[in-house]
Amino acid sequence: MKAIFFLQWKRLRRKPYLVLTFFVLTLLFVFFLGSNNQGSQGGQMEVNAYTGEGAQEAEAAGWIDRLNDSDSFHFELVDEEQARKDIMDGSRSLALEIRENDYRMLVAVEDQDHQLVDSYANQVFREEQRLQQAEEQTGTADLRERVQEEMNHPPLDLTITSVSGEESGFVYNASLQALFGMTLFFSMYTIMFSLSNVVDEKRQGTWDRMIVSPLRKWEVYAGQLAYCFVLGMLQIMMIFVFFEWVLGYDVNIPLGTTAVITACFTFAVVSVGMLLIGLVRTTQQLQAVIPIVVTSMAMLGGAFWPLEIVSNSFVLALSKGTPIYYGIQALHDASALGYGITGLGGPLSLLILFGVLCMGIGINLMERRS
Repeated sequence: MKAIFFLQWKRLRRKPYLVLTFFVLTLLFVFFLGSNNQGSQGGQMEVNAYTGEGAQEAEAAGWIDRLNDSDSFHFELVDEEQARKDIMDGSRSLALEIRENDYRMLVAVEDQDHQLVDSYANQVFREEQRLQQAEEQTGTADLRERVQEEMNHPPLDLTITSVSGEESGFVYNASLQALFGMTLFFSMYTIMFSLSNVVDEKRQGTWDRMIVSPLRKWEVYAGQLAYCFVLGMLQIMMIFVFFEWVLGYDVNIPLGTTAVITACFTFAVVSVGMLLIGLVRTTQQLQAVIPIVVTSMAMLGGAFWPLEIVSNSFVLALSKGTPIYYGIQALHDASALGYGITGLGGPLSLLILFGVLCMGIGINLMERRS
């Protein structure tokens, strides 16, 4: 087992380009996605807005006041020229054009920030339109004041708290969303492409020669899998440590908790890789399947955008069949809610179960084929 394990590291030392590429890509994606649209207003996302077609300056200012009732966004009214300039130079990725009883989005790139801002703005404008329609139909002059009074003193007062004692709700942090999502996403590429050595060795007959040697078959498997596991662990841990200790990201997860989450996630991904190896016959097939599987899992599992903005129940159900969903969930719970290992028992147990099932099926398929 040790001989197989250290042999893989010697191969990596001779050809480190693939692993280094995914490591650098992770740094670049997290840096640019995580730093984009981050405001300085107490953690709120800053959004530029400008007066658009058919709207007056005073009307736009009124909409800005309504939009700024949120704790998650801070809208600032600027000139259209300034809004477009900020998008062109990359300091903002979107702007809100305020029209008469309507709005439009000026977007540089379709990302999770655009969907969040669009969803929130749509909610605010729809509420205002409903109030206007109610005023016209009832003819009540003080309708808004009465509605506000009812909202301030509702018949029932419901407070939802989490186990940690904090008020429950969707806590969005673009920096951590990018850090967790992109780190796990690219680590899946690293792990699965590293496992492609298994397909090459089986096709070339290397495994047959090793099996007739004093090495036992389980030692051959264990050496390969241990190498991919340690490689994935190192990549994820190094990126988390770099962004927290060097760039000052407030990850807020103890190193030991991070290591346990990373270990469970890496085990699940290695197992998925073994399942794919059991399903394909050649390295070319594996290299074609890996990007499809990894990207699909990342999109469904919430690596590119928070799943809280997804309303399709079918997509949400599919997301629970991906290991990256539970990895991101565990990281978010540990960071935002301060959960320890015991509090993360749910997602971590599912990651281990996912890994055991995929590993068992994958090895069984490989043995049957051989």
